[in-house]
Amino acid sequence: MVDVPNRGGHRRGATMVKLISLVYRKRGVSDADFYGYWRDTHGPLVARTIPFAKRYVQNHPLQWTGFTYDADGIVEMWFDTEDHVRAYLEWRNTAGARDLKEDEDRFQDFRKTRRFVVREHQFETTGRPWNAGAGLPHGAG
Repeated sequence: MVDVPNRGGHRRGATMVKLISLVYRKRGVSDADFYGYWRDTHGPLVARTIPFAKRYVQNHPLQWTGFTYDADGIVEMWFDTEDHVRAYLEWRNTAGARDLKEDEDRFQDFRKTRRFVVREHQFETTGRPWNAGAGLPHGAG
């Protein structure tokens, strides 16, 4: 199927299924240790270990004034089909996933992890800069 934008900017066509996980650090693990280990040790382990996934992305929150986060990070994994997500989740209960799960136990509180299986719908935006005189409410932007 060809990926063609429609009039509303929504891109129709072949889309991948994603498994999105909200991840939480283990009690007693510092922020620096959590993010460093997750990025430098766990990420490469995931990349060389997991089956079926086409892409694995870690999202580390930025500390911004006025923003509070429930989770310590977000993982996005892309799959071709829902069956591939199911197969990946089944694989996690096999001996092949043992090293990965043991590694997760070093720094994550996996009991708190929340997962979402989603199909993304993309919308093209203009990317134009904000015009301060456009009449947005005070403080917006």
